[in-house]
Amino acid sequence: MSFETIMHGVLDRIEGARGWAFLADDGEIVFRQTVGDFETLPLLAAYHGITVGNYRRFGLRSLLENIRTIVCTYDEAVCILKLFPENYFLVFVLARESNVGYALWLLEQAMPALLEEIG
Repeated sequence: MSFETIMHGVLDRIEGARGWAFLADDGEIVFRQTVGDFETLPLLAAYHGITVGNYRRFGLRSLLENIRTIVCTYDEAVCILKLFPENYFLVFVLARESNVGYALWLLEQAMPALLEEIG
């Protein structure tokens, strides 16, 4: 099953999900999918790409080695960052009223298949 198919299944199961992007630390989007006209996904993804990339580049790699998930909350949205090996990460964006716990659980369940896909 492809990376996009796996993530499409996660996206479809979470009410209020806005989209996701799979990125390299340099901010390059490898895959992405949005719900409706969610045009700010690339901007949010790039913003978090800079943050995660800087952690890894500026000697904080050891801090991130044991972190699998980062949750960032904003006035209008919640971003879940899933860190992958080899300098990749996923940004999953939800509406503020979405069930973040359920999204975290679904993403964690999907991780073995996603890791296999980037293998």
